[in-house]
Amino acid sequence: MNAPSHHSPSTARILTHHMVANVLIQSVWFGISSIMAILARKRFNANDWQTLMITAAPPTLLTVSIFWNALLHRTSIKRYLVINWACTMLPLTAAAFAQSFWHLLACFICAAIGAAGWSPVAGDLLRRFYGDHLRGRAYASINSAMFVGMMVASYAFGRALDVNEDAFRWYFPIATVASGLGVILLQRLDHITGAHEGRSKVVVADRIALRHFVRPLLQLREILRTDRTFYRYEAAFMTYGVGWMICNALLPILATDRLKLSYTAFAGATQVIYPLCMLVMTYPMGWVMDRIGAARTSGLSFAWLSLYPLVLMLTHNVTTVGVATVFYGTAMAGVHLGWMLGPVTLAPSPDRVAQYVAIHTSLVGLRGILAQGVGMLIYRITDSFTWPFAIAILAFLWASLQMWHLRGAIPFASELHKAARPPTDSIPDIPESP
Repeated sequence: MNAPSHHSPSTARILTHHMVANVLIQSVWFGISSIMAILARKRFNANDWQTLMITAAPPTLLTVSIFWNALLHRTSIKRYLVINWACTMLPLTAAAFAQSFWHLLACFICAAIGAAGWSPVAGDLLRRFYGDHLRGRAYASINSAMFVGMMVASYAFGRALDVNEDAFRWYFPIATVASGLGVILLQRLDHITGAHEGRSKVVVADRIALRHFVRPLLQLREILRTDRTFYRYEAAFMTYGVGWMICNALLPILATDRLKLSYTAFAGATQVIYPLCMLVMTYPMGWVMDRIGAARTSGLSFAWLSLYPLVLMLTHNVTTVGVATVFYGTAMAGVHLGWMLGPVTLAPSPDRVAQYVAIHTSLVGLRGILAQGVGMLIYRITDSFTWPFAIAILAFLWASLQMWHLRGAIPFASELHKAARPPTDSIPDIPESP
């Protein structure tokens, strides 16, 4: 961690502040976005394809993360956090006044574009706040706090909607204020740790040019072409993402059409059980990650995750949805750590972390564009959940095999201080010049 500006806060203090900030920023967003498709379907009478638009918006629009990363390199972290909060939460506040599905969708799409900007700065701060030997456990602790917040936020939102389907009209503005408080806390943490002093000199653009939008795409192509380990890691996550996106797209349809779940029942069987399982498993998986590495952890988690669509395929009541969610949550504890810490580890230098995380995040959007629509199309053609869920099972197992073949190419956290990753020297330093 870089030398602070004034004094050195303890790691425990940094971690505590980081956990609270993350809860306020991320828990409220996930608590809302996870139930938004059910809200659209029940309150605004969304059909299957309209429901898919709502469900697909957050993962698909992660594609723009690479452009957020370009902004991160052109401004201070404090300013970036404010811009990102405004682009995410203010459209959500506007959604509180929605009178139709299309109004709700437009606001939610704008909010999802803003949410795509969180990963680059989150990865950047994670690398700067914590050393290699602590990062897995620190990230696990931060996520554990976030999962508690998700449980509370999701259940509270679902319960409020069951009491009054217009409860979102006051819930969204409150969430916006809570997220703003998290941003202020994170800005303060960035200042007292001096993390901002370790960043490259900020380049201030005097005008917006087309090249500013083209450059991130060129950088993405060049890094994936040059860093073959990162390319293979992303290929495995792309395969896993096909399965995840299919399940994500069809779950709201399954919950409403087949099971007729209420808001509270849906939240309880999915968005309460899921973060609870993540909470229980995340710290142990952080310990595992620090010892066996991102590739092995992700590969084992992908294999376990194949049980999730298998149970969904057989689901006929809320109890079996809960059982499926148990498999999902326990597996995703490892996947979630590999999702962030893989790119953080593979980045050749601290200054490149945000760029690697942004590329990784943007590729999530690419698979979202492809896989969710295919999953819905197969469901509509066959009028059955069996075939799309079967494809999801195969995708998870194939991804596990891909990641397992990669296990020797990525160093463990305990090995990072002994030797640099061999491909690092061949990765060109792509400047962020104006």
